[in-house]
Amino acid sequence: MTRRAGHACRSNLETVICLEMERQELPHEHRSLRFRVYDARGGSTNYEPAIVARRGPILFLVEPIGSARSGTVRRLTGFLQQHSPEIVLVLVTPDAALAEIAPEAYDEIYGASDVGRLTARIREQDPDGIVQPFHKPQGSVNRSRDTAK
Repeated sequence: MTRRAGHACRSNLETVICLEMERQELPHEHRSLRFRVYDARGGSTNYEPAIVARRGPILFLVEPIGSARSGTVRRLTGFLQQHSPEIVLVLVTPDAALAEIAPEAYDEIYGASDVGRLTARIREQDPDGIVQPFHKPQGSVNRSRDTAK
């Protein structure tokens, strides 16, 4: 775990995101929210987003993930199906893993080399405006969840 100025980053990728958010002066928190995600069998699992950036009533949950591990992707997909569209789930993954992540597991996705663009996108989000839809790769399955507010 990397500790820096009150930030407890749990991976190198999370540290990269945190440093860029600090560089662009984007306020953010680490593991400040907790959610419960229910499965089809009636069980549940906890989900604690790595990074939270608030833009008015809009929450950006930024989750660094290393690969398309089925448990993580399944939990994130369930989370999106069960929680408010005022929450934007953003994944950051190594560039080589971008195509591996199922489109129904995120609202937005960025490669590790694109963290600057991700941070600018969140920083520039009008807190009182609508969240612009994110263009997912061709052939992706659109969820019934509308990300445009």
